[in-house]
Amino acid sequence: MTFLDTLRAAGLAALLAMPAAAQETDALTTADEVRAEISDAMDAIAAYSQQERDQALTEAREALNQLDAEIERREQALRENWSEMSDAARATAEARLRDLRQARNRLGERYGALESGASSAWDELKTGFSDAWGAFSEAWSAADEDASNK
Repeated sequence: MTFLDTLRAAGLAALLAMPAAAQETDALTTADEVRAEISDAMDAIAAYSQQERDQALTEAREALNQLDAEIERREQALRENWSEMSDAARATAEARLRDLRQARNRLGERYGALESGASSAWDELKTGFSDAWGAFSEAWSAADEDASNK
């Protein structure tokens, strides 16, 4: 699967399925908009040449900021629904959020490498960022799958 295929699959399946009790029409619209924006940014990063590095970094930073906001939204939904959840559901949700945070941190580390890396290593650095994005997407898919099975 290519980087772009991974990003498209992640955009469709990986991002932002809020717990069922917290879903509202506005939240879904926002999640869809964010999903599209993040996917576009990740697609753009994959396509940028070394000469377009500054633009790629700007878009990556914006996408990371959006991911942070969406993770915070998910954490807020968990807090709001905590009393209605079983112990098993709580444990699963906490574990999935922890996995998301760890994957987000790795993605941030790869962003840092993109930002400070040598120009001659741009393609290699993009691959590292792409791999970290793929890992984040997988963690998010797992969290979404758990949320939809409740």
